[in-house]
Amino acid sequence: MQTTRPLNDAEINELNDLLASTPEENETFDVSMLDGFLSGIAVMNPPVAEEEWYPLVFDIEGKPCETKDPARTKALIMRRFNEIRAFQAAREFYNPVIFPLEDDKGEPVLSKEGLEALAPWATGFYGAVAEFSDRVNLTEEVEAALCNVHRFLELDTEDEDYEQHKALREAIETECPLKDLEDGMVKMMEAVITIARINNPNKPVARETPKVGRNDPCPCGSGKKFKQCCGKN
Repeated sequence: MQTTRPLNDAEINELNDLLASTPEENETFDVSMLDGFLSGIAVMNPPVAEEEWYPLVFDIEGKPCETKDPARTKALIMRRFNEIRAFQAAREFYNPVIFPLEDDKGEPVLSKEGLEALAPWATGFYGAVAEFSDRVNLTEEVEAALCNVHRFLELDTEDEDYEQHKALREAIETECPLKDLEDGMVKMMEAVITIARINNPNKPVARETPKVGRNDPCPCGSGKKFKQCCGKN
């Protein structure tokens, strides 16, 4: 299934450092938000052109912005994007780029209290959905799946829809409570694969040559009917 060499941990950290090298005023994604954003872009149908989505990684308004090594940055981003698309096309689970919270001893928080580590990834995914909402078919199943990404967003108390989002969050937590960080990651990625399956269905493989009828001349050139020649068996 894989056609692209996956990013290793060192390359993920390198990409995060490259993204951090842009000017602060640009609000460039960190690598976790980027990963969610790329996953959101990958589910779009029709696909979003690279020149439309790529600038948004570095500036929310798409203004020109470069890292200290633009070529290397783009190479790493496109490798991860192609990897994500391959997993989604195969309907296979893939690990999101997440940085777990750490406790006072520097140990990762893997319990339920660590679920907020999923917020940057979910923010990136929802950023893509909001930007290109016209390319998402909001069926009931897709909306239900989106709720399992939305549940990890950090809610803004100043948002006019805060109470509505809070009520939605509480309903999801009651209906489908989460045990720990791993459980949250699984639910989130299952939702993404569901959205990809529905919104971006795999196309059937097209025949390279027309189908030969049983009474048509055999394509081997024998002059016989197909059913009396190569199609006999």
